[in-house]
Amino acid sequence: MLIHNLNGRRNRIVSIFICLPIFLSLLIILPGAPASAVGEVLAIGQVSANKPEVTAYFDLPGEGGELAAEARLGGELLTPVSLETFELSGEGIWYIFVVDVSTSMTALQIDAIRGAITDVAESMGAGDRVTVITFGLTVDVTVNLSADKEEIISAAASLRANQNGTLFYDALMKVLELGGQYGDGIPERRAAFVFTDAEDYNVGGFVKEEVDAGLENAPIAIYAIGLNNNSRAALDAFGAMARLSGGAIDVVTHNTLRAAVSERDDMLRSGYVARFMAETNLISGSEEVFALTVSRGGESYGAEVSLTPSRWIPDLVPPRVESAEQTASSTINVRFSKPMLGADSTSRFRIEDEGGNLLALRTVSYDDAAYSAMLTLTEPPPSGNITISFPGLTDASMERNAVEAPVTLDFKGADPSTPPADTTVPAVPMYPSVTTEPGAAGQDGESLSPAIWLFGSLIIALIVMGVTLGIIKSRGGLVRVDGKLRFAGPVREEVYVAEESVDAVQYHFITTKPPELNLRVIDGSGKTKDLSMPVSGSLFVGRAAGNDLIFDDLRMSRQHFVIEASNDGFTLQNLSDSSATFLNGIPVGAPCPLLDGDKISAGDITFVVLGQS
Repeated sequence: MLIHNLNGRRNRIVSIFICLPIFLSLLIILPGAPASAVGEVLAIGQVSANKPEVTAYFDLPGEGGELAAEARLGGELLTPVSLETFELSGEGIWYIFVVDVSTSMTALQIDAIRGAITDVAESMGAGDRVTVITFGLTVDVTVNLSADKEEIISAAASLRANQNGTLFYDALMKVLELGGQYGDGIPERRAAFVFTDAEDYNVGGFVKEEVDAGLENAPIAIYAIGLNNNSRAALDAFGAMARLSGGAIDVVTHNTLRAAVSERDDMLRSGYVARFMAETNLISGSEEVFALTVSRGGESYGAEVSLTPSRWIPDLVPPRVESAEQTASSTINVRFSKPMLGADSTSRFRIEDEGGNLLALRTVSYDDAAYSAMLTLTEPPPSGNITISFPGLTDASMERNAVEAPVTLDFKGADPSTPPADTTVPAVPMYPSVTTEPGAAGQDGESLSPAIWLFGSLIIALIVMGVTLGIIKSRGGLVRVDGKLRFAGPVREEVYVAEESVDAVQYHFITTKPPELNLRVIDGSGKTKDLSMPVSGSLFVGRAAGNDLIFDDLRMSRQHFVIEASNDGFTLQNLSDSSATFLNGIPVGAPCPLLDGDKISAGDITFVVLGQS
């Protein structure tokens, strides 16, 4: 089958031809936009996303004035919950001290590090916790999440620079591993102080590029305490790595080390904490931008960081139908208690009259802001009670809670005894005769000049062309298949609701056929079963109810992975925090495209991609 893509340069030229006059008009009409007042003096130290909760820790220079904060995550405007100083929040800090104990460190430097850790231990609050990691030939955790001051001071006193090697990058990866822990008694605010000269002598371990990739989405800020024992280049690279995580570097001597740590500690405790709520607990599994804007005294300050949300608070509350009301002779507005998924699809609504007859639904329009769906019937039914149920309709949560109960309303419909009203629209000439007033240009009773009609026709043609191009774009463009033009979007098919007719009218509606994924499922004993799965947006797989594919496999997570459908095919994303999803034997990190023949492994189950249609 030969396919020619028609979405090339010609369409772009036509689009430019249409849009350029409009753009030039806007330049003439609109006043210049004011320069942004947002600066880069706002420093975000850490962002903790446990959807729908999102917490930002930041530092803002200066004092005085009432503060207000606004934030977006992945483009979604978050709802502000609170904004206060960290000191007033009552939260604790998780300090992770990472100490280079290789022989390149001097005795005076190690003694200063002991003093800095002891200073922090002596001033700890009730919610603070401390972890101590040493690295040289090995990476060792000597104290972890301790609130015991004596234990921490004892661990600091035992520090010795006596190892002939430096696993610097391995130590940073250990920080990222530990810093990703969450649970009761573990502070959300966390900071790692890394004491080193930044030289790495490891062979075969982690490399700088791997550490950089982890630091870009670090759950913890790295504060580099650099000791200038070797090369300046190593410390410069160390500083760049710390800034990737939202931290900073202080290049110190043994005389200034304790003061530098104390100053950073004061900064952590004197900053601010802002809490927000997202609309749902849905996580994308991909990198998103968190943008924070804080205003004070008429000035605004902003900064952005990238993160990949991977945690969420379970949502176990099913959505309710808040109201269902008739708004016109053939329309019904249904309002839900929370955001919904798939509420713009006619297949998610089933409407029956009092006799149990299925009523044809022509269109559905969903309003994200109001959580409401406007249902339009193909024909108004007779008056009486109608019942609306919601097959497959769920809320916008990771748990995908279903709408459990149908709703009934008294519908004022068509009266069979009343003949239908005449809805004929009088014909209107395309170019009505327009006469000028006496004394105006032209003579009485004469129509407008041909030049004006020509200009009007040109404007109409441009509008029609723009609308046509918009429709083509929304349908995926045009392709030539076997010598014929068709839209490149999803295949559409007719689905008949019922064979019987009412008043000689056959009811049917048009739906979009979702793409299908053909899978071979192989269990732990080697038994196989072939499945052909329509994927309308997302296919969730796991052992919990609410998934699209459910397996009674204890090694599989409640919601293990998801397959997403798009115009470009299917992608695979791991959702499990405790168990990996493997694609062709490799753990899945970022979303991965699926190809025919690929093997997906989760728990004791293997899935083989047989084909896509």
